[in-house]
Amino acid sequence: MIYTQSSAQIELNTKIDSLIKTSIQNKNFPGAQLYVKIKDSIIINKSYGFHTYDSLIAVKNTHLYDLASLTKVLASTFSIMRLYDDGQLDLNEKLSFYLKELERSNKKNTTLYESLSHTSGWIPYISHQNFIKKRNGKIKKSIIRDVKSKRFSTQINEELFLKNTHLKKVFKRIKNSKVSSKNNYNYSGLFFFYVPSLINKISGLKFDRFFNEKILKDKNITLLFNPTKNFNKEFIVPTEYDSIFRQTLVHGFVHDEAASFMGGISGNAGLFGNAESIGVLLADLEPGSSAFKLSTINRFTSYAYENTPIRRGLGFDKPYPKKEYGTYPNENLSTKTYGHTGFTGTMFWVDPEKQLSIVFLTNRVYPTRLNESFYDDNVRVKLIDILTKKIILNENTN
Repeated sequence: MIYTQSSAQIELNTKIDSLIKTSIQNKNFPGAQLYVKIKDSIIINKSYGFHTYDSLIAVKNTHLYDLASLTKVLASTFSIMRLYDDGQLDLNEKLSFYLKELERSNKKNTTLYESLSHTSGWIPYISHQNFIKKRNGKIKKSIIRDVKSKRFSTQINEELFLKNTHLKKVFKRIKNSKVSSKNNYNYSGLFFFYVPSLINKISGLKFDRFFNEKILKDKNITLLFNPTKNFNKEFIVPTEYDSIFRQTLVHGFVHDEAASFMGGISGNAGLFGNAESIGVLLADLEPGSSAFKLSTINRFTSYAYENTPIRRGLGFDKPYPKKEYGTYPNENLSTKTYGHTGFTGTMFWVDPEKQLSIVFLTNRVYPTRLNESFYDDNVRVKLIDILTKKIILNENTN
């Protein structure tokens, strides 16, 4: 059902357009996509600005953004939910039960529940790209080459290929990393590097194939890894000019360095897509959806630890449970809200109480991640403010 425009809708569009136009002028990002659904009506499905600040390619609804950490939810968590829903996975089981390589590590007692709720005590991240450079900053040719071969076939971008055996060192580094006390919230992406292996060992399917066959099914949407295999670059929004590692514009290949070492297919990052496709997929979490049991949806999107300051579900981010802890992501959203954000400037939030879904995609890291005006200007908060106040006004006038 498509929302019919009214004076209220026109006023809303004017406010949204003004916010995003100002954000582009302030160089928070060069372009964006916004998808908003209230109840069963899509009230906004629109693109803004350009791929880059040179204004050569206008953003269209079909164009693809690097979704960054939204991958953790849309690909990884959705896949784990599918296995859980089918009775193939126990959330309270130790991760080492499924992944034998962790049996003799300091992570042997970590459960899936702890991993998904970011209470495992694992460190947040490892900058694996720092281990493949010499002291003078140049890349070690023993690890990365500029010509593809049988030994160097893991593609990082058009010009760089990782040694096939190096991924073992990446996982050894993760396996040997420190673990602090459990049950305290500490956001960590390290578990999600194991998700492709976890999905494969339980289902027998490779991660990307499982995602396509069990999650996307027959949906006519575009969410995929390694988009350059299916799309020309003019349909893909570039992310950042990487002056530290790749020494080139990251365009069509995953922005996250560690995910690039996995050939762009990781549970941590690597998914590309557009706002409308995400919005359609999120409908699988609505009550009455046949995709998952309601009990599964509630288990993953509810607070993992009730009556604590931990604002996490299982895989999903959530608002602070009490305002005394904070008002992230916006004070107007209910505690039933769930979603996630991504480093490249992406986000989605769903508020079941308000029957509101928001998907907002940008490439705020273009041309550099050092520009943090996106955060300084509180673009996401302002956007949610406009949308939630519309709902509040409608509730008060009905």
